[in-house]
Amino acid sequence: MSARKMVNRQSICDTAMQLIRLHGVESLSMRTLAAALGIKAPSLYDHVKNRDEVIALVQGAGLLDFGDGFAVAGTTTRDKILFYRQWALANPKLYPVVFQQRLQRELLPDGLEANVLGLVVDAAGGSHILARTMWAQLHGLVDLELQGRLPVDADMQSTWEQVIVGFEANQKANMT
Repeated sequence: MSARKMVNRQSICDTAMQLIRLHGVESLSMRTLAAALGIKAPSLYDHVKNRDEVIALVQGAGLLDFGDGFAVAGTTTRDKILFYRQWALANPKLYPVVFQQRLQRELLPDGLEANVLGLVVDAAGGSHILARTMWAQLHGLVDLELQGRLPVDADMQSTWEQVIVGFEANQKANMT
């Protein structure tokens, strides 16, 4: 007699994240997820409605992981910017799911997006406008790195340093 697989929303999320980290979100289907869990695909529907709900679980876990790290990444703009890059480069296949795909807001845990957004706004000196401009620039630069769109000899350390200098100057200008 074989042992019954323990499948729940957490194990589904964990397994989906593993699959995404290994093969990218394109490879995630209910069938591949079920196979990785050791169950039949129809059994997944006892726990989640569809693939969108699985993506929401992954987005929620990714946002939580990012937010937890961002919260303790130091107190300066520099610390926060460098953490953003570090998290993205450490999670090259998860980053697009969390930060590029449409956010499954209606399926995320209550308050999660607002909590993470609050951390980013705080890092931008309390300004939602500066937070959006900071995120847009960081997101764009990370995307170029992850997609291999920059020359191999590009001095990324100096590029990121310039981004930091720019934001620090922008913050000072907005305080006066």
